[in-house]
Amino acid sequence: MGSFLYEVFVKGIKKFFADTFDQIREINKKYAVPQIKTSAWTHFALITLGIYLAVLLLLLVYKFITLLK
Repeated sequence: MGSFLYEVFVKGIKKFFADTFDQIREINKKYAVPQIKTSAWTHFALITLGIYLAVLLLLLVYKFITLLK
């Protein structure tokens, strides 16, 4: 009975995750190289957006810490 449960649950779960991660690896390999060229302005906008989001995150953490005090 124990080996049957092991066979069904543990091996089934391992197979599910192995198959899922194999699919994720294939997708990551397919899209590893960008297919669209970005201009300097687009690159600048993305960097600016990243900085903006980091500042918002720091403000959120600061507000959380000050509320706890």
